[in-house]
Amino acid sequence: MSAESEFQVGDHIKFAGGQGEITKIEDRPNGGQLLHVYTTEGQLRKLPSGLPHIERIDSIVDRLTARQTDSPIHHDLRKRATRLDLAYRYNRFLSLTNNRIEIEPYQVQAAYEILNSYDYRYLIGDEVGLGKTIEAGIVIEELIARERAERVLIVAPAPLTVQWQEEMREKFDRNFVIYDRETVETHRQSHPNQNVWKQEDLIITSIDFAKQTTDDPDSDRVSVLDALDNLDEEWDVAVFDEAHHLTARRSSDDSIERTQRYMVGEAVAENSDSLLLLTGTPHKGKSDQFYFLVSLLDPYRFSHESQINPDTLDDLMIRRLKDDMYDTDGTRMFPEKNIEALGVDMSEAERQLYEDVTEYIREYYNLAQQEENQAAGFTMVIYQKRLVSSIYAIRKSLENRMRAIQNDGVAEELPDDVQELIPRYSTEPETLTEAERSRVEEALETVTITLNRSQMQEELDRVKQLWQQAKSIETDSKAQLLRQFVDRILREDPDEKILIFTEYTDTLEYLRDQVFPEHDIAQVYGDLDQERRRREMEKFEEEANLMLATDAAQEGLNLQFAHIMVNYDLPWNPIRIDQRMGRLHRYGQEHTVEIRNLFFKDTRESEILNLLVEKTNQIESDLGMRSDVMGRVLEDVDLDETIMAAIAEGRPTDEVVADIESTIEERKEALETVENEFLIRDRFDLSNEDEEVLDVIERSQHGEVSEDDIEVLVREFFDEFGGTIKGVRPGPSRSGGDVYQLDVPDVLSGDRVPGQYERATFTKEVAMDQDDVDFIALDHPLVQSLIEFCLSSDRIQGQLAVKVTGGSEPVPGILFTYRLGYVSGAGDVVTEKLVPLYVTTDGKVTTSAPEVIDTLPPEETSSNQTLDRLASMAEELHQEAQMEAWTQVESFADEAREEREREIEIKRQHAERYFEEQISEWEERLETYQQRDEEGRDMSAPIGNAKRKLESLRRERDEELARLEEEKHVTPEEPDLVSAAFVIADEEAE
Repeated sequence: MSAESEFQVGDHIKFAGGQGEITKIEDRPNGGQLLHVYTTEGQLRKLPSGLPHIERIDSIVDRLTARQTDSPIHHDLRKRATRLDLAYRYNRFLSLTNNRIEIEPYQVQAAYEILNSYDYRYLIGDEVGLGKTIEAGIVIEELIARERAERVLIVAPAPLTVQWQEEMREKFDRNFVIYDRETVETHRQSHPNQNVWKQEDLIITSIDFAKQTTDDPDSDRVSVLDALDNLDEEWDVAVFDEAHHLTARRSSDDSIERTQRYMVGEAVAENSDSLLLLTGTPHKGKSDQFYFLVSLLDPYRFSHESQINPDTLDDLMIRRLKDDMYDTDGTRMFPEKNIEALGVDMSEAERQLYEDVTEYIREYYNLAQQEENQAAGFTMVIYQKRLVSSIYAIRKSLENRMRAIQNDGVAEELPDDVQELIPRYSTEPETLTEAERSRVEEALETVTITLNRSQMQEELDRVKQLWQQAKSIETDSKAQLLRQFVDRILREDPDEKILIFTEYTDTLEYLRDQVFPEHDIAQVYGDLDQERRRREMEKFEEEANLMLATDAAQEGLNLQFAHIMVNYDLPWNPIRIDQRMGRLHRYGQEHTVEIRNLFFKDTRESEILNLLVEKTNQIESDLGMRSDVMGRVLEDVDLDETIMAAIAEGRPTDEVVADIESTIEERKEALETVENEFLIRDRFDLSNEDEEVLDVIERSQHGEVSEDDIEVLVREFFDEFGGTIKGVRPGPSRSGGDVYQLDVPDVLSGDRVPGQYERATFTKEVAMDQDDVDFIALDHPLVQSLIEFCLSSDRIQGQLAVKVTGGSEPVPGILFTYRLGYVSGAGDVVTEKLVPLYVTTDGKVTTSAPEVIDTLPPEETSSNQTLDRLASMAEELHQEAQMEAWTQVESFADEAREEREREIEIKRQHAERYFEEQISEWEERLETYQQRDEEGRDMSAPIGNAKRKLESLRRERDEELARLEEEKHVTPEEPDLVSAAFVIADEEAE
């Protein structure tokens, strides 16, 4: 078939190493020809026509004319594979069926809004406990499924990076690599000349690792942030968790003060297609900071913070509060919270210990302040917190202090690695990992104000005395009250579940071993790995009545099956109090959440913290908010310093409380202003305007592709190519889904697909119940490899078949199946769908496929006059189908074009307004400078700067408007005929 005369422009050919379409034939001086071939991989190749392995591939129409039909099984495999390949490219949600979690309707609604937007750049500001991580995960999954994303970057606070990795792996079967110092160093050694951010496609990193501008002062190596800033390959999706840490401020001279974290945001935002900013505290009362955060999503939307209001945020932000969310029956999705304080009277010995330890802390805290020894001051803060946590916790601290002094293990300075962590430990403790926090607190316990021997001996004697006092107290009154509370609850309902929080692992161990020794207790604390955490959560849900948890471990605890929580101690960081409550007060909670705060009466810290909880609860009720209020009310209050100053100065509690009350009232007014004038507040109501999201869920879960479709495809393929599927459990397969061993056919096994899956299921319910089972869903590597094989391998043609219909449809005819799509101005295939076009011999075209009762193998159709007649008309009927296919795709593209033009027009208006205001402002400045210059002042430098700025703004404006103009174009792709079938009546098949 390599004769030159047989090649024409438009022919499809195969050659050594690939396939493609001839786009141009060039005659050569020596008489040969050079074929310009556009390959299926999207490359342009030039091949001499005389090469021995070039062959023309017959088109589907050629094969129709020649009646070259394929085996029914291969046709069926190809048809199923094609349908599955396109199943979720158009208005369906892959992530609703391809993961191991129950996704809630409001999460689908958020993702649906983002995925139907123009550029997928949104701030998700949902209240704590609504699952922003899941919403971002859905968007990532959908964009990958629709082939709009390959490279994804997730930036989070360091303590959350492992949680993100686990969530993406366990819930969405995506394996992300965590970029930290060790990983990056390994990549740099293996590829020293390549930008480290290009070496993986799915990356999670911490904001404080990414912000580093220099790794080593003595090295000329490019820093992590510079490499991110100079990346020449964009991110398809970028996600910032806890995005309120990306802070920039407007200074008094109107310049911008950017933190290093904000610079990370800028570097990524400018180089990412889709961008999601996740935060439960989007606006903390500083309008300039909120403006700069929103500007990362769309730099041209606003030219000043004064332009921001709820209406202008409508297509840029999603924010739902629990109070504004309603179920299908019109009832609220989230129940009430009932918070009560349980005061504890100290025993005489406890009161004496409290007073004596507090006096020791006061004395050394004041001394640390005088000596400007910040670290020693922090040590005293820790002791004060542990003092009111439990007798056992302060006893352990005194023991450690005593041992450090005795062993000469004290120092006036902290180690360098701890010094680096102190600023964050002081102002943003939530951004530290548990290991970092433990490292800081262990080091702080060895810090001393002086190395003078006699003074150290004096402190040692004092600490010993306090330790003896603590050791002599056998009963902790607070623990007694907790025990009574728990016993009463379990007497009333032996199946009840109670979550008990404490700040310290020492206190957790005391409660576990000495207060509840006879209880089978579930426990989570910072040192547990993810697998152990999961087991402990399952234990709490299925067996244990009690769970003990520390703050360090509470992220990711979704425990809405319980509704009673006890705060054994109250953390001085108010954000953590909200986070604790969010473990129970979340979607799926069916009961009022009962919260009890234990505290020692007549102690400054407890009185202050209790006041805060009560006041916050009142503000939440007034503003219709359920969480996050305390953190926002106390945004500028250093609670550690307030409490320690009160202790150090001996201020009366009433006086301190009055000051804090005044601050809270001021902040409440600011909070109301932000809520009413700046922030969007979306209502979510399944009984009314959001009911359509239930249709989306129904269409995705029970639409064109089901678990059965995938199982049938895999089983048919295995039968045809020598694989086996056998049940792992004895007896017949379970009707609700089962677990199988899959021995994969040799044609598929390789790098992506192992030769065997020991335990696998096709059923989501089974996969959710058994973590160790492979879930064979649409995005599983086995299914993806199988689809790819069916669509591209020479081993399966399957493009042509003979179908028999027994219905009343007009026959005979040819059923043509087309793949239709359109391309955006940026060159992306925006969406695709399959369209059947049935053409009868009289030339009539319909878009509904006839009802088929059988598919005939080639050997049964060798002599059939009806087929002969259809084959002779194949070219003619194909022309009719092709014209209708063009009509369909143009209509399809017209709808998309209209919507895209509307979206682009909004973007264009924003950009033009932004540049008009900026240019006008700089033109006024230039005019002022020029006037002063004419008055005799030398203004050459400001004039030059203003001219350069104006030139830059005009250039940037022209580039942005040109980009938008290009983006609005929507071009239909040429209809792609993927398969065809002769359709004949039942009697004609005999």
